[in-house]
Amino acid sequence: MLRFLILLLLSLTAFAEEYSNEPGKAVATPEFSDTQGSVVNNFVKNSPSIFNPKTPTPSRFFSADLSMPDVFATTNNLIKKTGSFYRATGEVIFIQGTVTDSFSVPIEGVVIEIWQTNAAGKYHTLLELGSEYIDKYFSMSGRAITDNLGNYHFITIMPGSSPGRAPHININIYHSKFGKLETEMYFTDHPYNQSDYQYLSYNENERKLLTSSVHSSDILNPQSIKLCTFNVVLKGVQQYKKY
Repeated sequence: MLRFLILLLLSLTAFAEEYSNEPGKAVATPEFSDTQGSVVNNFVKNSPSIFNPKTPTPSRFFSADLSMPDVFATTNNLIKKTGSFYRATGEVIFIQGTVTDSFSVPIEGVVIEIWQTNAAGKYHTLLELGSEYIDKYFSMSGRAITDNLGNYHFITIMPGSSPGRAPHININIYHSKFGKLETEMYFTDHPYNQSDYQYLSYNENERKLLTSSVHSSDILNPQSIKLCTFNVVLKGVQQYKKY
């Protein structure tokens, strides 16, 4: 584009020289004044930058390995085990979201594993076999893989709170090019958030990124299934695809 403008300017100058009233005298070409240059510089300086990467989803501060299952269920439905007629005890919720790179490009094929407490606030992995706190219809863990638009979803129950902790979902995220992210998800406006030492250990911006929005699936029925939206940003750049 710049080369085109230079050639056009040279052509106009030659044209002016040829058709000037005074032979051999070229018509002066316009130049930016100091004021004009200042305006242009300010415009460029104040224009929004194209290179404006999003803040990646924070990693969790504390390890959750003790409660993490050795083997994850391979379904994204935690409230009913395969072949079971009964469902887990607790309030059913639907978790949805997208996984994108630093510039909001969706990432396909991301493996998302979650695990959580049951409605009684207990991790099955930390209970003895036969404990009365085990919900035999609850999977406790699940797995989902993002589609070509980076979307994923789970159906589960609202996790119960354990001593000192607000209800939350533990999440491990894997991708061959973006590596592994260990994080967690909280629920907006939950009263226990303000007394959870781990939630409060994050700064304000990190808490926003780790807190899902919660809405009723039926706005006219507050008792309807809650939709929890939790979007994930992985640090890095996704290669664009051609279709």
